[in-house]
Amino acid sequence: MANKTTASKDSASEQMMDATARFIKKLDAVPGWREARVSNLLAAMDLDGMLSEPTDKMKPIELPPEMDLQHAVVTRYLELCDLVLSVKSCEYYFRRFPFNGLPVTRHEHLSNVCELYFSRIYQFKERLKHLVDAVDRLVPKHGIQFGPFIKQFGKEFDQEIRERNQIHHFQKFADLDIERVYLTGMHDIVFPNGGWKAEQRVYYRKVAKEWAQRVRNRGARLDAFLEAVAEALLRGCPFLADRR
Repeated sequence: MANKTTASKDSASEQMMDATARFIKKLDAVPGWREARVSNLLAAMDLDGMLSEPTDKMKPIELPPEMDLQHAVVTRYLELCDLVLSVKSCEYYFRRFPFNGLPVTRHEHLSNVCELYFSRIYQFKERLKHLVDAVDRLVPKHGIQFGPFIKQFGKEFDQEIRERNQIHHFQKFADLDIERVYLTGMHDIVFPNGGWKAEQRVYYRKVAKEWAQRVRNRGARLDAFLEAVAEALLRGCPFLADRR
């Protein structure tokens, strides 16, 4: 399973989105699917209980067994795509501090966004495993070498995954640069009008900029991994090539 793009005009990710769109159109041909989807949408929008039928009576339509397995593959791939966007959005959390005048400090903001970023990377790895499980159930003899690919991902993002596990099981994230943001803020409290507030703002912007750049770089690597996943799915799941 190579981590590279295909030689075709469209990237594997673009081809995968086209295949996903075709599959979703097929779902509309399943008796009761469109009606169930509309009902679920109405239930979600029924904020004031205006529907004549109680929402707790609405149940999702059951798909034919084979299509249900295909649906799981498509859904889990889309969840993986969504996680890539979630990781990339962390850049903008680093680039903005929206808490002026509120009891949230700059070092707390940086620490919290770092922990969010690490968690999103970990979630990508776990969702990738769930996608592999779905492919295994649909095409038991697909022949795709997912194991080495997942190990490659773990090696590539080892630092982020280790930090996530440290946060989850032991203690909050600690970073020397963020600690410096904290210390300059404390100096401003102890020695007001001593220039420490300006010093903290300058250093905060520097640290935030570095983290934002890191997220951009890692987001690009996630794009490459997602491209490889799309290429593997197109090769290993025949239903995605069905253009009917």
